[in-house]
Amino acid sequence: MNISELRAQLEEDLAWRLDELRRLRNALLGNLEEDSWPASAIRALIVMQYAHLEGFVRNAFSLYVTAINGEVLDASNIHPNLFASAMISEFESLRTGGGEQESEDARLTRRARKQVEFVKKLIAAGKSPLSIDSDVAVSMEMNFGTDVLRRTLYRLGLTEDSINNSHYSSLEFIRNARNDIGHGSRRERISPRMFEAHRVKCEQFMNDIVRLITTAVTEQWYRVQPIGSSGAR
Repeated sequence: MNISELRAQLEEDLAWRLDELRRLRNALLGNLEEDSWPASAIRALIVMQYAHLEGFVRNAFSLYVTAINGEVLDASNIHPNLFASAMISEFESLRTGGGEQESEDARLTRRARKQVEFVKKLIAAGKSPLSIDSDVAVSMEMNFGTDVLRRTLYRLGLTEDSINNSHYSSLEFIRNARNDIGHGSRRERISPRMFEAHRVKCEQFMNDIVRLITTAVTEQWYRVQPIGSSGAR
């Protein structure tokens, strides 16, 4: 996937999502003055806003992972955070296993066996091209917010300051409001001004994700030695 194809896919995905949100907003709010916006309409818009935020971010970062996998890099050339991301399933296998009725001797033996198996897989991974499973590395946990975003950025070798700090509070507002609506604990009317401010920030955030990923691919931030100086992360 070249940079033009990547940018086109990102922009196409963003465009239809923003268009759907605007159509829904127009259908629910029309030309009503802010003071007359129904509480139910704002709640519906927030739930849809969250859905598109999570969906877009998951798809965007999955495209980034696809671009990285397409480079067919080995452990010596790929960013160490991405190497770790390629091994997430192995880490989980090492961490879990065994049953509650397992004896202490069996538990110790199983743990030692798993450690050896992990080292063997790590050595094998270091000798061949790495492949990152985007479903694992870019999991949104069905609860996308600042914690999941920070983890995803870190897993992909991108720093937190890649994203404008002002966006984080808006992501949390949308997630928390959506969760409260889903749990039935937020029935009161959300301030239209607050809703609009966070809506705009979230749309800016989605546009920033497009720029971040296209820059990261252009400057090859996924490599140990990226092309662009700004990619030394």
